[in-house]
Amino acid sequence: MYIDSHRFWRQMGGHQRRVESCSAGVTWGIGYDGTAWVYTGGWGGAFLKGLETSNTGIHSMSDTHKYYIYENQRWNPLSGYTSTGLPTDRHMWSDATGRHKRSKEHTKLLSMHWQWISDWLVDFSTPGGVDREGWQYAVDFPASYHGKKQFTDY
Repeated sequence: MYIDSHRFWRQMGGHQRRVESCSAGVTWGIGYDGTAWVYTGGWGGAFLKGLETSNTGIHSMSDTHKYYIYENQRWNPLSGYTSTGLPTDRHMWSDATGRHKRSKEHTKLLSMHWQWISDWLVDFSTPGGVDREGWQYAVDFPASYHGKKQFTDY
């Protein structure tokens, strides 16, 4: 018996964070944007046509992945805010933990198939709140952050 494998399996456009299947024959994936996708049994998807002549109900797949980089500054009573920290401070450009040095210039996309969809943006919905310019304040770097500068914040 000959089974045409192209009849059953179709490539799905986009990138998958995870793909799973079970003994019942169900195959599904989770995209980088958290969207769930399921094997369609040959009914098309993304840039591929379905078995029918119409592409009605077939939606293209796109993924988004957000990169977060934090600019950290310390307040000095003589010179104001500065990008020169103390030896024990987090990197002046870092990841969320402050332990890993990051920069916009050295951030790379996940693969050559990805492209930037916008310039870098300030996230004004950061937990703890931010001021008009997107800054957060704290007594020290390991302390909790808030959006309004207080007298004891550095």
